Amino acid sequence: MRAKFLRDLSHLGEQIMNKYIFMATLPLFVLAACGDSGDAEPVPDADAGLAALAAGTGPYLVTYGDGSRMLAYSAADGTEYVATPPGPDHATWEVVDDQACVDPPGDTEEGTSNVLCLTMGEIGADGSWKVTLDGEPVTMRRLDMTASAPADQIAAGTYLVEVPEDGPALAVWTADGNAYLGLNAETGTWRADGAMRCSKLDSETEETCGEPISPADENGSFTAEDGENGTITVQML
Repeated sequence: MRAKFLRDLSHLGEQIMNKYIFMATLPLFVLAACGDSGDAEPVPDADAGLAALAAGTGPYLVTYGDGSRMLAYSAADGTEYVATPPGPDHATWEVVDDQACVDPPGDTEEGTSNVLCLTMGEIGADGSWKVTLDGEPVTMRRLDMTASAPADQIAAGTYLVEVPEDGPALAVWTADGNAYLGLNAETGTWRADGAMRCSKLDSETEETCGEPISPADENGSFTAEDGENGTITVQML
């Protein structure tokens, strides 16, 4: 009985090995067949490109059909932050004397510059730090990475700003010097399913889904169908 069992096991092993060898060499046959097919060129997979947009992470700005906008940040772990910009225009920013200075659009009522230079405090164990802003201390932390050095506090990236009494705000500083701000930031989750992207805020009971309908242009903008919101424009920042 034992000898028969060992023979059967050996025979099964040979079958598995032969199958493995066949499967390993199969792509070579497929490639060879493709090589003999003449002048056929690979066709770009448009659906794959749209699926990549649907699964994109990072900061982005959404403009709806009525002109309203939404600033958001999507993390690779499926979390999302969504906030409302205070106006139609974005600010600019630059580093001056080791400070991040933000210049909102326009001037003050007195006609003077309203540039705000942020004095960053030391980074705490949780990666956050205190910032002095108009005499009010606020707390900042980066969403796109864990800050570990002073240079991380004044660099292009996405920041969550905890403002006492006013709630959290979302700030995005881009490498080309643009600064975007969103107020009343909310948290949520997102997921991609093929070319479909679905999001749900923690304050909501149902998720909403949409899908890109055009490839991104050279500026990182594309259009999407967003359910009841209709056609929207998404700009990756």
